[in-house]
Amino acid sequence: MSRAQHFRHRDLNFIDCDAPGGKTRIARVINKTNSTQMGGGYEIMEGVSVHWTVTYDEALFIHEGRITIRTGGEVFEAGPGDIVWLPSGTQLDYDASKGRCGFFYMLHPFDWAERQGIKEP
Repeated sequence: MSRAQHFRHRDLNFIDCDAPGGKTRIARVINKTNSTQMGGGYEIMEGVSVHWTVTYDEALFIHEGRITIRTGGEVFEAGPGDIVWLPSGTQLDYDASKGRCGFFYMLHPFDWAERQGIKEP
């Protein structure tokens, strides 16, 4: 059985992530080591625009900076305190090409890449 955990920002282990359109930095803290269903962590995008199709349900909580999300003819300009919901199948562009954006993300299922036979970026 999993136990409650506290992840301090200063202790997060960020790794470089090669995403379509550039590099981001991700600290994946909620995963199969401590959850049976959800995934989550903190991502930092800076000077990059990433084209992606989410194959999982995802929620973003913008913590710092700004991000533009373009999907299906809609444009979401999100900043600190904003929440963005992205249901599975959403084709989008995460655009932080004009600066830096840090956000917490939560997704389900945590093993989406494994289920599709691919490596998580």
